[in-house]
Amino acid sequence: MKVVESGQDLFELMGNSYSIQQIQRQIERVAETNFTIIVQGETGTGKELIAQMIHEQSARAHKPFVAVDCGALPDSIVESELFGYVKGAFTGADGRRAGLFEMAKGGTLFLDEIGNISTSVQMKLLRSLQERSIQPLGSDSSVATDVRIIVASNAILEDEVSAGRFRADLFHRLNEFKIYLLPLRERKDDILFLADRFRRETNEELGKEVKGFSAAADAYLKSYEWLGNVRELRNVVRRAVLLSNEIIELKHVQQILNQSPKHTEMGSSLPVSKLYSGYGLHEVVHEATAHLEKALIEHVLEETKGNKTQAAKRLQIGYKTLYRKLQEYNIQT
Repeated sequence: MKVVESGQDLFELMGNSYSIQQIQRQIERVAETNFTIIVQGETGTGKELIAQMIHEQSARAHKPFVAVDCGALPDSIVESELFGYVKGAFTGADGRRAGLFEMAKGGTLFLDEIGNISTSVQMKLLRSLQERSIQPLGSDSSVATDVRIIVASNAILEDEVSAGRFRADLFHRLNEFKIYLLPLRERKDDILFLADRFRRETNEELGKEVKGFSAAADAYLKSYEWLGNVRELRNVVRRAVLLSNEIIELKHVQQILNQSPKHTEMGSSLPVSKLYSGYGLHEVVHEATAHLEKALIEHVLEETKGNKTQAAKRLQIGYKTLYRKLQEYNIQT
């Protein structure tokens, strides 16, 4: 989905905090190059928006911007989606099909959650970047490519390299330039700007005239931690516009947030007592985070009736990441 329109700058979409000003300067500096870029940040911080902004400010702006969530693609089809295939490559391959590299010809290919692709696909991706060509599945010949690559990850790729889950040579090939997006809780100056932007957009969508937020609602929004980042804030504001008439009051925001699994599941079970049993903040926070993560996964699996593919999409993580966490937390499905 295209979010950035031609001529827009980052301040119109993400705010005017010092962090966003720095990112805008980085975009202006790198957009006109052909550098491969890693956009790093937590889920929901706006990594695809940054990729689109780079594309729109580059010489490739008149060519396609193609985005794919690598975490949402099963291992069995990642290679054919990226590189395409020829007739007879596998059962059901009845003809030639272009992959995403070819669809993005002359433009930008955005690979979200790059850390979720298998090591075999990582190797083929590395070769494609080095040789500026791809080899469709089942073909003996190569196809030249002209595409700018931007990748994103909510995991720290250096850590993934150290853990042996991501190839070091591919990381270094991708890491020509890096942009790091701070989580929303670390750029609170943008919260009210974003909330008002989402209010206006939702008003237009619903045909409503909600005029703004009460002072108490503003203060609550700004003090909240927003673990789901901009995506969570947007969802809360959209629901608040739906629930309210003229002004979004504190009660509307609290009603929505108090229905969240992280409130209903976690509130009474934080391991606060461990602070008085010799454990430090790091250990207590780690346990609380794990408890919350497990509760959220169980909640979504229950909602999707055990469908792990749907659960991974709803949680906005890769299928492999979900599978690893199911094992880690011993969650039965």
